[in-house]
Amino acid sequence: MAELQVERTGTRQGVATNGRGAELRFGPVEADGAFTPGELLALALAACNLMSADPPLTRRLGDDARVTGSVTTVKDVPGNAYVDSTVELAIEGAEGLDGEAWAELVDVASRSIERACTVGRTLESGLPHTLTIRRA
Repeated sequence: MAELQVERTGTRQGVATNGRGAELRFGPVEADGAFTPGELLALALAACNLMSADPPLTRRLGDDARVTGSVTTVKDVPGNAYVDSTVELAIEGAEGLDGEAWAELVDVASRSIERACTVGRTLESGLPHTLTIRRA
């Protein structure tokens, strides 16, 4: 796995990088051009769902199938925690499928997501985590 790092760039803001050269900005809602950590969590879930559904979708619809997704979260503000999320995938190129073929496509994509989406499986089971603060 690539090394993931974060670096502070300003008040409650920073840059995240991986060992493959990717970079993104994070910060509070007020920071233009930055993702909040909560948005990154939600996007990780949506992206994992999309990636996990890709093989069965492209097998049935072709490599040019267009799939877009969105994700919404519900936050318990007093508890400072996300309590629910909804991912929606929209599939273009399936207009010609009859009801039975569409139901089969949805079923196989859903099963693929349940089996292969590491982020979703992790969120469902809970993720223990440890923090260490050290001198640089």
